[in-house]
Amino acid sequence: MGLLDFHGNFARRTVTCRHCGWTGHGAEMKNGESFGNGIDKHCPACSERYGFVQWSVAVADNPPADWKSNIGRVEF
Repeated sequence: MGLLDFHGNFARRTVTCRHCGWTGHGAEMKNGESFGNGIDKHCPACSERYGFVQWSVAVADNPPADWKSNIGRVEF
């Protein structure tokens, strides 16, 4: 499986492992190798790689002076 949706949406979605049939929320999947723009996710039942989840990031060039950045960690 290729690139999944952004991390915030994936965490709330119901997913099914094609290898063993496990079903649950994306947040329940195990973390695999991490990269600069996301992380591999693995099935918690069989450890098969499910796919790559891209981090949710928004970047603005020259934002307005009153625009506050909201940088926070996604917790699972």
